[in-house]
Amino acid sequence: MAFRNQNGYAFNRASVLANAPNASGVYGIYRQGVWIYAGQSKDIQARLMQYINGENACILRNQPTGFTYDLAPEWQLDALEQGLIVELNPVCNQRVG
Repeated sequence: MAFRNQNGYAFNRASVLANAPNASGVYGIYRQGVWIYAGQSKDIQARLMQYINGENACILRNQPTGFTYDLAPEWQLDALEQGLIVELNPVCNQRVG
C-alpha cells in the first residue's frame, strides 16, 4: 500500500506551506530509511504545521527530513491510517501496553 504519491518534500515550514494541501488525507513523516510518523487529517497542511511548531516531541526528537501524503475523503482516513501504521511501523506510532 504505502503512499500512491511518490513525491517527497522537505519537512520544514516553507516546504509544508508550499507543498502540503489544505485537504483531507493521510501523511507520512520520515528521515532517510526511517518512517517516523503516519497520520491522518482533514487539513494536512495545518496538521503538519502543528508538528513543525513542536506539538509532538517524538517527531522532532527523531529529526525528520521529509514528508509525503495521499489525498483521501474523510470516510477513508481511519482505514488508510491504520494500514500505513501496520505497513510502515513508524517509530512515533508505537503503542505501549
